[in-house]
Amino acid sequence: MKKILGIILVSVLLVGCITGCQTDKSNKDKADSLTIGFMNTNLSNEFQVAMLDAARESADEMGITLAEQDGQGDAAKQVSQMEQLISQKVDAIVMAPYDKDACAPAVTKAKEAGIPLVIVNSTVNNMDQATAYVGSDDKVAGEIAMKELAEAIGEKGNIMMIRGPIGNSAEVGRTEGVNAVLEEYSEISIVVDEPANWDREKAMKLMENKLQDNLNIIGVMAQNDEMAIGAQKAIEAAGKQDDIKVIGIDAIADALTAVEEDRLIATVFQDARAQAKKALEVAVSAAKGEDTDREYFIDFQLITKENVADYK
Repeated sequence: MKKILGIILVSVLLVGCITGCQTDKSNKDKADSLTIGFMNTNLSNEFQVAMLDAARESADEMGITLAEQDGQGDAAKQVSQMEQLISQKVDAIVMAPYDKDACAPAVTKAKEAGIPLVIVNSTVNNMDQATAYVGSDDKVAGEIAMKELAEAIGEKGNIMMIRGPIGNSAEVGRTEGVNAVLEEYSEISIVVDEPANWDREKAMKLMENKLQDNLNIIGVMAQNDEMAIGAQKAIEAAGKQDDIKVIGIDAIADALTAVEEDRLIATVFQDARAQAKKALEVAVSAAKGEDTDREYFIDFQLITKENVADYK
């Protein structure tokens, strides 16, 4: 009888151990599986699509889940999307904010929820509440592009600046860079200074309208490639492609082709893929409780016809 009871006791202990071990392993697997929110400003923008593609690749490599959000060029929508991600209890969030001021409440919400937040590509006015920033210095981009345009037009003449959404941190920084360079060129005048919200079609229509005003524009400083391409299309349609020089920023695929074909004089390479990959990497580290730096900067690079093949 004692022998039988002993066998039963050992069996119970073994079953208990197996069950307990399986439960511990299941919990460990669950703990290692992370979900990261990834918030784009507007997926109608090629640069933002490149960022998301790179983030998806990195997520696959790291074995994590992306909770994707498209802000559709609407700051209020991004605030709402932040609330959704918080309610989903994601482990961390990467956010490319559409507007420096209007997206600030979204940052505060993540902070209050205790969810690590990595801001990528553009900034907000309460960056101190975010975990980290990954991006590039947009003032430098404006400086690089404006210097190249100034040389292309012979350092004098009327130019047009097409801005991104007013208040977006990239628009603010790039405008500062352009204006800083123009202090060195007293014979260059900005005769048109209007936004087209990073949008190709809006920039094309804006350019069409301004070409009718006989402003003797000989250069266009577009703050991103989408707008540069839109402006160039309007210029070409008007038969003025030999009279007006256009430059953009971001080095999207269409812009690289336009530079190669002499339709844009240059673009400034902003590495969308590197920004997205680094932002996701930092978000994962923060979600795991690891230490991260506050800022990670990725340099801009000028692309002209001479070196465009290196970027295609």
